[in-house]
Amino acid sequence: MTNAQVDTLFPVISGEDAPTTDDALWIGEVQLAESYTDTVKAMESAGYPRARLLVRDGLTVRGFIEVGIDDGVILGREMSREMSRLPARSAHTFADQSPSISVVMCTRDRTAAAARAVESLLAMDYPHFEVVVVDNAATTLDTWRHIDSLADPRVRVIHASVPGLAAARNRGLEAATHGIVAFTDDDVVVDRHWLTCLAAPFLDPKVGCVTGLVPAAQLRTAAQCTFEQRVRWSASIDRREYRKDDTVHGKLFPFRVGDYGTGANFAIRRSVAFALGGFDEALGAGSPTKGGEDIDWFVRTIVAGHTLVFEPDAITWHQHRDDDDSLGSQAHGYGLGLGAWLTKVAFDRDLAPLALARAGSAVVHLVTSFYGRAKPRLRSHTPSVAGAARAELSGLIAGPRALLTARAQGRNPKPFRTFGHPGTDQGEPS
Repeated sequence: MTNAQVDTLFPVISGEDAPTTDDALWIGEVQLAESYTDTVKAMESAGYPRARLLVRDGLTVRGFIEVGIDDGVILGREMSREMSRLPARSAHTFADQSPSISVVMCTRDRTAAAARAVESLLAMDYPHFEVVVVDNAATTLDTWRHIDSLADPRVRVIHASVPGLAAARNRGLEAATHGIVAFTDDDVVVDRHWLTCLAAPFLDPKVGCVTGLVPAAQLRTAAQCTFEQRVRWSASIDRREYRKDDTVHGKLFPFRVGDYGTGANFAIRRSVAFALGGFDEALGAGSPTKGGEDIDWFVRTIVAGHTLVFEPDAITWHQHRDDDDSLGSQAHGYGLGLGAWLTKVAFDRDLAPLALARAGSAVVHLVTSFYGRAKPRLRSHTPSVAGAARAELSGLIAGPRALLTARAQGRNPKPFRTFGHPGTDQGEPS
């Protein structure tokens, strides 16, 4: 324990608006080893009835707790009681050496969000990294001007002319100067220890991809609460490894895409990325398919014989969409990306046989996902729940056509088989 008791907690995102739903949760973080006063002030918590707190033991995630807030105050004894109920986890293993890492963050006409994400990246506690901001088919120079104004040699901005997240990530891969490349989005705030935790598994040369935990940075509106319940990106804090020949991950493996993580938090070996041909440019936000590039990448990595590691101690906090219209659009995009990716799998000579052998399990999984999924435990009336499900299903149905449209635009599934090369990867662990 520390000598001084902690009497104040701060939100993950400051300057929040007031909550608009009874289900709202104030989001913060606490340390298991800290000593807290009897009454702990939760800053900027006006209107929040409860708090969701990430509990860490050093860098090791122990879990989440929910506690009440009364007039901006959390009871220290309630926090201690809930923390004592969390199961033990093995401590985070640190690397003896810190490989240099290139961080690629893609954005388009979202300068305010990008600025906040970059600010958190530059505040990381990691010795050797660069930040490559990919300005993807932007209509203004605002992001360029902001990055230039920072005058920080660790960050630079480049242009990607082809709209689409996968194309932008490929551009970032080309521009990266280090052998490990981490990816995140402009709607996140990264934990200051993100790269420290993300880098450690790469000391194993068989590891080709590492993903991390993506908890909600804000649960202020009904739409945000609905999205959090549906995606469940932070539902599991178990460290996991996935290999092609594993037999312990169920009948659907390696197509259990919800287990691997999400595109807001992952890192890859640059040499592996070029060997696999890069990201499929028909997939991803900004393309006709709106999504799917991350699940495509995770499955391709495993099928190619590389190990994928889910490392829950590597955290990026995600800013969920805060209104029903944005939620519906995002849900439709996720369904569209999934439908497009499933169509790609069906016509892929390597993946199709694997998928066919698991077709029965896949159908059950899809039906369960859309119709048997546990209803979100939301106390208030939230019309966004049913709307999000319908939007996702309609996207799934439209996925095949979206993929055909993307291919008709000339979007290459493996662009690095056609152009580009990895060059000499600096700082990649061996």
